[in-house]
Amino acid sequence: MTAPVRTDVPPPAAPAGRIAAHRRPRSFGRFVAESQARGTLVVQPRMGFSDPALMRAGLLATKGAADGVVGTMTIDSYTRVNDEPSAVKALNSGVPLNGFPLTSYSPHTSHWVLDGVRDAGFPVQIRHGSARPQRIVAALARLGLDATEGGPVSYCLPYGRTPLLDSVRNWQETCDFLAGLRGTGAEPHLETFGGCMLGQLCPPGLLVAISALEALFFHRAGLRSISLSYAQQTSPAQDRDAVHALRRLAAELLPDTDWHVVLYTYMGLYPQTRSGSLDLLERSAELAVETGAARLIVKTTAEAHRIPKVTENVEALRVAARAAARHRTR
Repeated sequence: MTAPVRTDVPPPAAPAGRIAAHRRPRSFGRFVAESQARGTLVVQPRMGFSDPALMRAGLLATKGAADGVVGTMTIDSYTRVNDEPSAVKALNSGVPLNGFPLTSYSPHTSHWVLDGVRDAGFPVQIRHGSARPQRIVAALARLGLDATEGGPVSYCLPYGRTPLLDSVRNWQETCDFLAGLRGTGAEPHLETFGGCMLGQLCPPGLLVAISALEALFFHRAGLRSISLSYAQQTSPAQDRDAVHALRRLAAELLPDTDWHVVLYTYMGLYPQTRSGSLDLLERSAELAVETGAARLIVKTTAEAHRIPKVTENVEALRVAARAAARHRTR
């Protein structure tokens, strides 16, 4: 498929009823809640490709990988910093990007990627890394998508040179926009990246604090479907205490909110061996079950070497789902 590209996606305006409610299946938050209620850990890949056909194939492959899977479209690094001209130049030159350039492809192309893929049993989340997310969020809303992630602190300091004050202002605008979508019949879901601050190992207390504070930031903007993240660290005992603390804070701070905790598989230097990678992944699934986390972002055996292939993402989802199921029945 030849993918038309464009860079004229406008900044977000006030949400309007024309954002088609009929294209929205069950909300992201409700899907996770229902999976958790039946004892299923939701598993999710970290996956994004610039080739629309490969992105679609990746979503279809992960959709059938296990029970309780949600799809991911990770945005490329050019789009994260609003550099659509560079993204378009790479696409027109046939240079692969490290994610899907959502604001550079035409809506027709993005609709084609999702058509017949996203449904009531397979919600799709846009993951990015932008301290200036307005254009990305406007583009996903036009596609009828309603789930993304980030935060004013956690998507500012690790990923670029945007001043923190500007990032806070940008995320306030973004949260206001997402909250406004509730008037169209959607229930937008926003996941704080605070539990993975800097994308590397951090003191557990710092991760819990930032995740809780960003969730409060989202809540005060009017969002009522929120997930709080925590990244697996080096001490299982500390990790268990940290997730329990995060869940306790969420219950106290977000009483009128559909919330859940999402665990990220280890974000430090990843094992180079296949056996080490799979063992660490299984440990993260067990941690999620033990602490009541509802969703797990997985990592693959290729993590220490290169961007994972679709088949490696599928394997990781299956390994994590099986490990969670075994641990739950002990």
